[in-house]
Amino acid sequence: MRIAELEAHHDEYAGLEASIRTMLHNHEFPAVFSVCEESFPHIVPAIKYRKRKGIEPETPALVSLHVITKYAPPLFEHAALESLCEFVRSQTTLARHENGYLRAAESALEDEEIARALWNHLEAHLGFPQRDIGEDLGFNQERVVAIVDTWVELGVISRTKEKNNSGLFFRCRLDAEAEGICQTCGVRGKGRRELFFRPISCQKCGTQGYYHITYAGQQ
Repeated sequence: MRIAELEAHHDEYAGLEASIRTMLHNHEFPAVFSVCEESFPHIVPAIKYRKRKGIEPETPALVSLHVITKYAPPLFEHAALESLCEFVRSQTTLARHENGYLRAAESALEDEEIARALWNHLEAHLGFPQRDIGEDLGFNQERVVAIVDTWVELGVISRTKEKNNSGLFFRCRLDAEAEGICQTCGVRGKGRRELFFRPISCQKCGTQGYYHITYAGQQ
């Protein structure tokens, strides 16, 4: 591939990475995963370009890979995880890289199963102490806590301090029924709360976007 083509890939990846950072800051899930996957074809050419031009670090931060490995498991975005694993395995530059991208991708798939077991456990044992949860589930405590930290960051669960420990509670049940309001035309609709965490096409005005979730007593 010519240097001009490599440079074009490098610039395209830089632009997508900037978009990913902005979307991550705004918690635009799951849309950000699609942009991460869009960046895949540009990664290896970008690395080759940096190597030829002597740009340090030779391998950029690869925010797209980090976002998927950190956020896709606790959000159960299995398709993004599978796509990442398939991509890394297909690229020798990444599969054999000293930064361990292949192991990170494979570990993220394992983390999804840990997150699933953890979710089920917390639904059955509200307020379960964080200190004991890894041992209770038979998983590495650090990996469990990393998932908990991400859920706390995204507002899925909260930690209540009790002496020297923290009890874990869901801030809301995603399977509970909720009412949402189209922010364009104001029409109301009901469904599982998790449905309103993704863009919805309004059946009245046709606008694709997020519904505002109402709370008890709101008119």
